[in-house]
Amino acid sequence: MVSTHNKPQSTAGRTYLLFYNTIGASLWLHILFTTVATLIFSPDVSAVYTSLEAWTRCAQTLAVAEILHAATGVIRSPVFTTFTQVFARTVQVWAINYAFPDITALSLAYTAMLLAWATADAIRYLYFVILLAGYPVPRALKCLRYSLFIILYPVGISSEWWLMYQATTVTDNQAVAALFYFFLGLYVPGGWQILSFHIFQG
Repeated sequence: MVSTHNKPQSTAGRTYLLFYNTIGASLWLHILFTTVATLIFSPDVSAVYTSLEAWTRCAQTLAVAEILHAATGVIRSPVFTTFTQVFARTVQVWAINYAFPDITALSLAYTAMLLAWATADAIRYLYFVILLAGYPVPRALKCLRYSLFIILYPVGISSEWWLMYQATTVTDNQAVAALFYFFLGLYVPGGWQILSFHIFQG
């Protein structure tokens, strides 16, 4: 997700961000490794969902704090861009993945989404953990952070879009379906905005 850290003026601020990013890195590394292991050892497509839906919901809900970080200047990141991505993902984990388990669990799009999210966020959080701890960031990690998004973001966004579209085909609530269609229409401009930010940032 979008995030560019300023060096905090206070030790407390720096310690908080180090703690926050360490938790984020731990959660997304767990999700990434568990997704890969489940794909290797389980023939059941729904096993990824069963193992990781709650973990992913927890990790993504925690990221809501990043909107506050951007709004209060704790991190140097555009508030609207941060809000757009965090909001879209939070809607995804609660209103789609959690609310429609039958269509989510059996879809390969869910696994693709997790692989994209977890890879991107594990790298991002690790990058900031090392930076905030005062160590030089390895060149390989920096390269991954500023290059993999070209692949990972389109995969993640298209997977989110597909899962939301599938939810519109099974919901009986017309208001919910209309809201989902509205969100689906925002994915192209919203996705391009986020991708453009990272291209110019890199």
